[in-house]
Formats: sequence, C-alpha cells, structure tokens
Amino acid sequence: MAVTLKDIAERVGVTESTISRVLNGIPKASKETRDEIFQVAAELGYKPNQIARSLVTKKTHTIGLIISDLSNTYFARVASGIEKIASKYDYSLIISTTGGEENEELKYINLLKEKQVDGILFASGRMPESCKKLLRETEIPTVVVAREVEEALPSVHIDNVKESYRAVKYLINSGHTKIAMISGAANDKESGLYRIQGYKQALNDNNLAIREDLIVEGDFKLQSGIKAMKEILKKDDSITAVFAASDEMGVGAIKAIKKAGLKVPEDISVVGFDNNIISLASDPELSTISQPEEELGWHAMEMLYKVINGENLAEKKIYLPCKFIKRESVREI
Repeated sequence: MAVTLKDIAERVGVTESTISRVLNGIPKASKETRDEIFQVAAELGYKPNQIARSLVTKKTHTIGLIISDLSNTYFARVASGIEKIASKYDYSLIISTTGGEENEELKYINLLKEKQVDGILFASGRMPESCKKLLRETEIPTVVVAREVEEALPSVHIDNVKESYRAVKYLINSGHTKIAMISGAANDKESGLYRIQGYKQALNDNNLAIREDLIVEGDFKLQSGIKAMKEILKKDDSITAVFAASDEMGVGAIKAIKKAGLKVPEDISVVGFDNNIISLASDPELSTISQPEEELGWHAMEMLYKVINGENLAEKKIYLPCKFIKRESVREI
C-alpha cells in the first residue's frame, strides 16, 4: 500500500499541508521539522506524485535535450555527461534528435514547450535565427552546448580557433611548412569557420603562405575526407602535412594517401580533431585534438540548473580546454 502525506503527518505530528510544503521545497517550517519530515519520508519509503508535485512547485523536473545525432560518438558522450548531472538533481531528460535539420529543431522546441519542461539544452549543431527567435518567445531557460551564440543565451563550448591553432602549430614545430587543410563548412562558425581561422592564424604567425586552394571542404565524415585528400594531392603532391577538422576526415585522408601509394607519416603527416574512437582504429593511430565531450555536458547541465533556480551565473560563456594527443601519424622533418 502506497505511503501518503497523511501517514507522514501522523508520525511527525504536523498537518498534511506542512508535509506537502516541505517535500516540495517550500521552506515554511523550522530546520528541525524539515529534517524530521525528510527522515520519516525516507523511512516509510514515500514516493511523491510527480504530477501533484508539479502543480505545487510549477516545475515538472524534466529537461528537454535537443541534439543532432546520438549515433555520433561526440554527441553521445555530450548526452552522457548531461544525463549524469540531470540524474544528480533528480531531473528526467526528454531527448529529441534532429539530424541538424532546422524544421525538426523548431518542431521539438514547440513540443518541449507543450510538455512544460523546466529547461532546454540545445546541442544540435548550428542554431538558426528561427530557433533563437522561438526560444526567446518561449522564455524557457536555455543553455547552448558546444555553440557560441551572439544572443544572451548561456553557453558551454571550446575555443575552436585556439585548438585548431594548436594542432597546426604542432605540425609546424615538427618541421612542416606545406600544410593543407580538410575543413568543415565555412558557414558553420564553430567547427567550420573558426577551425579554418585557427589554421590560417598559425600559418600567418609563422610566416608561412596561406593557399586557399589547399583548404578543401568536407562534411566531417570519412568519405568526404577521402574525396578532399584526393583533391589536395591533385593540386599539390608536395605537401608534407594535412590538418583535418574531424577525426573521420583525418582517417579518410590517411586512406586516400595510402591509396595514392604514399605513406603516413613518412610522406605526409596527418592531424585530426575530436579524439573519437576512430582515431585509435586508424593505421597509423591518428594524432588529434581531444575534446572534453562529457565535461561539456556536465557544465551545461550544471549551468542550466542554476538558471532554472534563479541563481546568478559567474560567467555566461564557459570555454573548456582541450588536449593534444600525440600518436603515430606525424613525423618530424
């Protein structure tokens, strides 16, 4: 038989309304009474009715997670980090995968509004203006994950310019002067434009020529890495290194280099970005920038929890550091 508020009230010697207020976080009782209520509730195995609880607190204890693709290990690890902190604060997640499609993102924002979620975590690649506008109109607390937005929305991400600069500088320090790049789409600021900026800045700071024809765009997938590397080799087969804006494209580059009868790293060195499992599965293993995916999820959920509860944020934009992982795909000249 389910334990009721009346059962707890009889044990503690207070009214049912007092029990209800305390269990729903409304501090209108002494600390001693609150402590006793929580202790008795635990002893009796009381399980609150979430629907009734939400009517009192005006909160549903649910978080909406809008995310691109859980089959992608990057997004899966971000979601894992979010889930751990959500569980810590007794929140349930409603996960909506969008494939990065604007119409899907808009649909799910409206759905989450109908579900009366307490907050939204947006981790779905680029954030279109239509999504920003709709999020402003819904007034649901929102934190953006792995994206920097011009809006006043709190965000957690990495410094893509700085980390790409680090990857290219490593190649330069290893003696390479003719370095190509397989980039993401330039209209994607974070993992596209910003990583191109880091590449160019590293070359410029070290007095190396920037050749636009050696920056070939991919879509972060393995096949686009193969295609882009073939194109680069046709343009200039004297390059000694390539920086790929994702590990999948980096592994694709290695495959294309080998198919052209060349060796990695003896003829061409390759550096990737992400530190996905594929970077370890490649031959040779891929040197790469390691992103803190789970930590991005942790910090985003911690930040959202503070926003939901009206706490002031020390910083609205948090940048998490990455690590450079040295493996077998780069040689010193």
